[in-house]
Amino acid sequence: MIKKFIDEKLLPFLFMQPTHPMRFNELMKANKLLVDNMLLEGSIPGVKLRLGRVYLFMIFVWNLILIPLAMIFHKILAKIDCHIAIMMAVFFTLLFFGILSIFKQWAMERMAEKMIKKAWSIHFPYCDYETFHEKVAKFYGDALEKGVTGANIEMYIMNALSLEK
Repeated sequence: MIKKFIDEKLLPFLFMQPTHPMRFNELMKANKLLVDNMLLEGSIPGVKLRLGRVYLFMIFVWNLILIPLAMIFHKILAKIDCHIAIMMAVFFTLLFFGILSIFKQWAMERMAEKMIKKAWSIHFPYCDYETFHEKVAKFYGDALEKGVTGANIEMYIMNALSLEK
């Protein structure tokens, strides 16, 4: 249920998605980056993070958590020294931006995987993503090392897959 909400509601709210499908070379590059755990931001064409919406979502979630906690501990917080309150405000601000950064990275990886799976179903209709994505990334890396370029990369990977099965 939560996964469905994230994939169908939250990610489309946070990202601008491309109207055209991913090309084969773009798919291979994005898949390789995802398998190698590299940064994906900016590497998937047409996918753009809507930063204002990310801030709005995080502020909403942050307040959803902090306001009830502040109400519960209000009497204790009212009695503390103002210097401690300032230090707590700085700490919670740092915590907010740290969590925001981690959330942006997680959302980008989740959106990238969603877009890669969508493009995978177009370019590899007979190969399951979960089974073959790591092998295809390896074949793509091998093709780049051997100097294979352009449309020949697709032929190289398809040949390697046919020999693998």
